[in-house]
Amino acid sequence: MDFDDAASRIETRPALLRAGMTRRDIATLSHGDLRKLARGAFVASETWDAAWPAERHLLQVAAYEQRRRGGVVYSHLTAALLHGLPLWGAPPTHVHVSDTQHNGAVSRGATYVSRHRCAVPDVDVVSSGGIVLTAPARTVADVLRTTPRETAIAIADAALRAVAWDARQRLYDADAAEYLRAEIARRLATGARGVRQARELLELAVGRSESAGESVSRLRLHDLGFRRIRLQVPVGPYFVDFGLDDAAVWGEYDGEVKYRDLAMRHGRALEDVLRAEKEREDWIRGLTGRRVIRWTTADIRSPGGLRSKLYRFDVFPTPNHRRNAESPPEGAHSGGDGATEW
Repeated sequence: MDFDDAASRIETRPALLRAGMTRRDIATLSHGDLRKLARGAFVASETWDAAWPAERHLLQVAAYEQRRRGGVVYSHLTAALLHGLPLWGAPPTHVHVSDTQHNGAVSRGATYVSRHRCAVPDVDVVSSGGIVLTAPARTVADVLRTTPRETAIAIADAALRAVAWDARQRLYDADAAEYLRAEIARRLATGARGVRQARELLELAVGRSESAGESVSRLRLHDLGFRRIRLQVPVGPYFVDFGLDDAAVWGEYDGEVKYRDLAMRHGRALEDVLRAEKEREDWIRGLTGRRVIRWTTADIRSPGGLRSKLYRFDVFPTPNHRRNAESPPEGAHSGGDGATEW
């Protein structure tokens, strides 16, 4: 579902009255077929129930758009979604907008809107299909400062990938990525709330991650002390998600949708997909002599999840670090002073 599709599903009060509903029906929603999203804006309950979390937020935005006024622009997580960037974790419960006041406060005048009172200069405003929102660099800067680290790194990675990655030729334009990184950095004012986190994450961000799950995985690995991390490493005819050279192993992130979604499987039966994955892994392991360690979304939801998974397989940030069975490590371990390789 894109924004235009979401907008086409919004029902207004006048339209419902013309369709034969009574004011009492609309006021009480006693018939159960509608869900109220904003004042005077509704969507079919069936549509809402079937929508993915990001699609539900698009429906909220479409409902608000019917009453948006003046210089208000969509910003923060809402702008990220409208730019097609992934939302890791829980989707926003409020539509995020910014206006021209300057005190930086956030208010919730309506139960579904977060209004950021901060100036957005014209250079940071773009229009797409009639929707007015913050430009990509401003959007990423806002998100880096104000959202959890996992959400922020997934969005920053995706923004860099959008400008730098040629999927058809599998080429990465480092100059394009660095230009966007510099534009984002220019919008991180010294002393602003969350700017320290934003600068740390911006330095880590890279456009070679293929999914939000890979971005969060890399953040977890970095926090554990891994430093020599390679992404989308070519091994023969295949590409491996992570080369963990600190530990001399390969790492693979498996998102559940990869197996559940028929489109992601390109129409193949699940058994065929699993068989092909096993053959691929056997080939990589046999050619390189390295183990392949797999993890899932459940393993990276919390800081300790991936650590526990890796430690069970004796995978540590440095190859000479082995677990003491009587005293298992409780925290992350330093990987030395080696440079990070993306």
